[in-house]
Amino acid sequence: MVRVEKVDCANFKGIHDILTDIWAAGGQEKGRKIFEYQWQRDESHCGLILMDGNRTVGFLGMIFSRRQINDKVEKFCNLTSWYVHKDYRSRAVSMILALHGMKDYTITDLTPAKNVYTIQNKLGFQDLDAGGRLLLPFGRRLFQPKYSALELTHDLAAIEKKLEGQDLKIFNDHKPYPCYHFLLRAKDRYCYIVYTKLRRKRIPYAHLHYISDPDLFELAYRDIRKAILGQARAYFLLVDARLVQNKKLPVSICLPYRAPKQYMSSTLKPAQIDNLYSELVMLNLRTHPRFKYLIRNIRRKIRLRPSLSRHKI
Repeated sequence: MVRVEKVDCANFKGIHDILTDIWAAGGQEKGRKIFEYQWQRDESHCGLILMDGNRTVGFLGMIFSRRQINDKVEKFCNLTSWYVHKDYRSRAVSMILALHGMKDYTITDLTPAKNVYTIQNKLGFQDLDAGGRLLLPFGRRLFQPKYSALELTHDLAAIEKKLEGQDLKIFNDHKPYPCYHFLLRAKDRYCYIVYTKLRRKRIPYAHLHYISDPDLFELAYRDIRKAILGQARAYFLLVDARLVQNKKLPVSICLPYRAPKQYMSSTLKPAQIDNLYSELVMLNLRTHPRFKYLIRNIRRKIRLRPSLSRHKI
């Protein structure tokens, strides 16, 4: 009998075979991060498995966290590594349907494949972000900034001393993972950024996953860009469009992702949801917008445009 079950974090070794199917060689070590994270959460399990008798034929990873958003505690669940053996694909939807009981959670999928996006869209997921902004390493400052930068640093000890509240918690929770921390400090405020370093066709870039003060980021955009590009030895920065809504960032372009990031929430809006406490940071995954997706979307709109009928007069 095929059934869906929760997989406890302590049962990591019990599903070694299917994790190896997902990630090939080294799958067990890569998957361990999904099971052994230490930050605060409300659930003891780390995902769902699809069972046929005693055989594991499907896995859906779930990364849980608790966040303070606008003075209210919000519970998050980030989906990762959804995989079902070929002969059981018709049962895959039952794993997603199980999520509908999690009414008090904000559920995110930050790396949906096109077919997964279609399925989840029909099951109630909404678009979180359809594109990312590429911040290119060009442009000079024509006028004096409206802020006074006292410090720009990647030094972890210095950053830890300046952070407070939820930002300090984010810093401590993410120290074990392959991400980088940056702080710009002005006279009476700071902008704290968490990012990862990635490559696309041998071109290094930095993906910004969290920006504590988007307004200060806009004011200090060129200085921040220069500092991170230099430290990361990157050619450009990438940030999800929702994190810098309506911000003026000269010499940047917005490109679509292969499929929009998705979420399901009764309490939060897209701009309130960043990429922290997720597979993007824990597994250092790459999700990259491309020009070809922009061209594809334009062609799709042209094909869907209703033809104009000609009327004889």
